[in-house]
Amino acid sequence: MPGPRIRAAVLAALLAVVAVAGAWAEPRAFALTLRDSRLPGSHRLSRVQPGEDGSLPSTTDQHMTLQLHGYYIDEKATPKTPVSMRVTARAKGRYPIEIHGAGGTERIVGYLEVHPR
Repeated sequence: MPGPRIRAAVLAALLAVVAVAGAWAEPRAFALTLRDSRLPGSHRLSRVQPGEDGSLPSTTDQHMTLQLHGYYIDEKATPKTPVSMRVTARAKGRYPIEIHGAGGTERIVGYLEVHPR
């Protein structure tokens, strides 16, 4: 049976491996495909937990700016240039995803929700 020092060293090494693996993990991706300035129903709500990394890769058929309110993220999207908003979930809540400029519209097209663990 290993002694307390060896057990502590093994535990510390395992925790370091878990921490490094978590740092390399890819963010969860929630694809947003806008057509005529609208998202399909299944894309209107993206849910994450605090501390989780998320990515909102977006394609559109019009020139517009996508904004994730509460995180102060703005991305300009064009029909030929997909964009991706990366976010690390912080405070619990519901954060609107809004579009600007598509045919003069400014409106909420979806939400990012941060739920407790």
